[in-house]
Amino acid sequence: MRELLTTVLRPKTIDQVIGQSHLLNNNSLIKQMVKNKTLYSLIFYGYPGIGKSSISYALVNDLNVPYQVFNASIDKKEKLIQIIETAKLSKGWYVIILEEIHRLNKDKQDILLPYLENGTIYMFASTTENPYFVINPAIRSRSQILELQPVSVDEAFEGLKKTFKRYKLNIKLPDEVLKKICIQTNGDIRSAINIVDVLNFLYKGKTINDKLLKEVMQQSYVVAADYGDEYYDLQSAFHKSMRGSDPDAAIYYLARLLQAGDIESICRRIIACCYEDVGLANPQLCSRVVNAVNAAKEVGMPECRQIFATVVIEICLSQKSNSAYMAIDSAFQDIQNGKAHNIPAHIKDQSYKSASKLGRTGYKYPHDYNNTWVKQDYLPKELNNKKYYKPGKYSINEQKLDKYWKEIKK
Repeated sequence: MRELLTTVLRPKTIDQVIGQSHLLNNNSLIKQMVKNKTLYSLIFYGYPGIGKSSISYALVNDLNVPYQVFNASIDKKEKLIQIIETAKLSKGWYVIILEEIHRLNKDKQDILLPYLENGTIYMFASTTENPYFVINPAIRSRSQILELQPVSVDEAFEGLKKTFKRYKLNIKLPDEVLKKICIQTNGDIRSAINIVDVLNFLYKGKTINDKLLKEVMQQSYVVAADYGDEYYDLQSAFHKSMRGSDPDAAIYYLARLLQAGDIESICRRIIACCYEDVGLANPQLCSRVVNAVNAAKEVGMPECRQIFATVVIEICLSQKSNSAYMAIDSAFQDIQNGKAHNIPAHIKDQSYKSASKLGRTGYKYPHDYNNTWVKQDYLPKELNNKKYYKPGKYSINEQKLDKYWKEIKK
């Protein structure tokens, strides 16, 4: 069975890890652990392929401590228990490298607690999901959480160039081709090495050029392509760029979401942003956005790109108002805080003959009065002066409507 290049080239020491200078500088926790030959449980959090496992393996090598690997995606509870039993018999430190800890349910995570607490075992865990969402608070409190950053193209290029000098490839890989691989894999070190692995195995003795590279790489890799927590960050950046009226940023994040192929998420974000952040400042746009979303779903890729781009730019350039959002949010807060008061009798249901016997009288039908407005209470008496809706201060549309409304009430 052929050993993959990603395994062969895995860093043997933290000095061989590519990128992550914020975690591997001389004053960092990791470097100080190695310098002082001491252990702490660590949780590595970040995108796929940027070095979480590599740091774990390199660190146990640098510390020269025994370890076992548990992959929560495929390994069973019995293996976890077996690792703990082995650690109990160990005369010194013992590390469990726990891959994909976010796939370990909370009950299994709890198995580790007493052994992390008394130092029987130390844990180097990795996750692509936000650890504050997927890892038990008790586990988190016994560990240091270290977030890895995306590896830049230049870091990937320089790091892989040094790595391939240590390992003799079967191919000639010019710098410009390696740079292109790094660009197209977006700093995903594992993906870049896998591409080189394919070239190295299938094109032995050849010089790799653009034509051969295209035979292997049909498209660019997309960081955060529908993969866990980081994908939600991408959707968040898209929504916030539209809210912040930045058409360039919004179009950039739209393109990344389109590359990931998730039209449904794009539709939800566009509609939510329009009603939440544009709202009453431009209600006609909300209707156009719904029509555009339906049209985009109808035509599909790639033509839907133009439809999305048009409405995204229009959302960015539109006036904004979150007054409706704030109004309903404020009402929800009151109801959740026990302010579900009794409805005034005169606006309760009066469609049956005996309603008057229950005191349900006195309703003034607005259409019987000038301008369809008549003074009467609608809110419960306990909330009589409550103002949920406050017109958007910078919304021309709402200021006009507010002025009209006030004129009617005179």
